[in-house]
Amino acid sequence: MTLTSLITGTPDAVIDPPHGVIGCSWCGLVQRLPEQSGRGVIHCRRCDAGLERTSGRSIDAALACSITMMVLLIPAIVLPLMQVSILGAINQSTVGDGVAGIWSQGWPLMAIVIGAELIAVPILRFGLLTAVLLMLRLGRRAHWLGPAFRITERLDEWATLDVFLIGCVIGYSRVEPFLPVHIGPGGWCVLAAAFMTMITRATLERRAIWRMIGPDASEMDGPSVACGACDHIAPLADEGGHCPRCNAHLWRQRPYATMRAFAFTLAGFIFYPIAYLFPMEVDIEAGKAHSHSIITGIMQLLQAHLWPLALVIFIASVGIPLFKLFGISWLILSSYQHSTSRLRLKGKLYRIIVGAGRWSHIDVYTVAVFLPLMRLPGLLSVQVADGMPAFLGVVVLTMMAARVLDPRHIWIAAHEGHK
Repeated sequence: MTLTSLITGTPDAVIDPPHGVIGCSWCGLVQRLPEQSGRGVIHCRRCDAGLERTSGRSIDAALACSITMMVLLIPAIVLPLMQVSILGAINQSTVGDGVAGIWSQGWPLMAIVIGAELIAVPILRFGLLTAVLLMLRLGRRAHWLGPAFRITERLDEWATLDVFLIGCVIGYSRVEPFLPVHIGPGGWCVLAAAFMTMITRATLERRAIWRMIGPDASEMDGPSVACGACDHIAPLADEGGHCPRCNAHLWRQRPYATMRAFAFTLAGFIFYPIAYLFPMEVDIEAGKAHSHSIITGIMQLLQAHLWPLALVIFIASVGIPLFKLFGISWLILSSYQHSTSRLRLKGKLYRIIVGAGRWSHIDVYTVAVFLPLMRLPGLLSVQVADGMPAFLGVVVLTMMAARVLDPRHIWIAAHEGHK
């Protein structure tokens, strides 16, 4: 098979027997899905991205998990996560306490971002998902189902309670050697919510849900454009309009996507050294200040013989951000150079970057949990330092860079260079 046929989606890229025609959101190839009854994953013919799982999916299980998440979210957010006693004073840590503490110390933008990721986004995501799955389970096809499910997919990586759980574990490990820590009901609810989040992702098959919202095209007559959100295909003449299934804009490739990704990536490179050269927090004990950076935090975990947690922090807070910055830079450079080499590798790299980005929040969440616990007026306090907002900036900017970058452009640019 030639490079041109792979990129343009000519008939030799059509898979038989017929099942449904979609456009891969990762590379843009218009292709026909096979009718497959066995267990496994249907992969894109060109970029090898997973298009659909043919086992383990269940709308009933996904709906049950989503409803359970809605039940768990409020107590997880409101009830105490942990409790410590310091010289007779009882300190509790809740999600709201951490956000309020960061705001009161003069970092309102950072508090808004953390509050959105831990409170607003999970409620909105699972509320919409529950409504969509319930309507589909009842056999109703309201016009808002497509846009609503598209929003839930976009919010998935920003709903980070499962990442927050690891931050809670590390916060616990920092306090427990010095003070007795009691895990509150909110902590157990966060544990259950994180588990249900993972189960929801495992049981929810997006391709099956989109097919229930609106059927895939059965034919692909003439030039077409694929929706980057739900993979629906439409005539090329509809480019610039709205997808009839999810109401997203239809583009063969999103305008100025590479330029926007470059801007976010460049900003991430600017914040990166600040995040590691400056301390993340300053602990004040009896008037003495002790600064802690990401690196010193890793060293403390190693000294406490908690090397698995130290390894997690190193990978999530040092390795992943740097990997994302250079990985996105390579993809942007390849697009500008119309490179035709290692296209599948670049596609896999992009998918890894998108999937790994959210896990870099761990250090930020650790401070948010730790801050309300270690508080005794005049004797003990934890102050957010300059490195923490800079680090959060790196995490958010790289996530935004990955999302605005249109991976289809890698293949289109390669095809144009091949010509």
